[in-house]
Amino acid sequence: MDHYAGRQRGCRSLTTPQRELAERLAVRAEALRAHVDRDGGEGLSVSAAVALAAVQLGLRPAAPEA
Repeated sequence: MDHYAGRQRGCRSLTTPQRELAERLAVRAEALRAHVDRDGGEGLSVSAAVALAAVQLGLRPAAPEA
């Protein structure tokens, strides 16, 4: 994630565990998008890549807000 180096936009209010999780998700999502692009696929949206990364990391989706 070199293109985001030094930027913490939106991360200031996160706790350390939340920040670490966000970083893991971002790294995994970026790797997934690169893999799809490398294999000549039609691409993977950022949101789809993050959702897939979350599943691969064993995370459950957040409960909808009431």
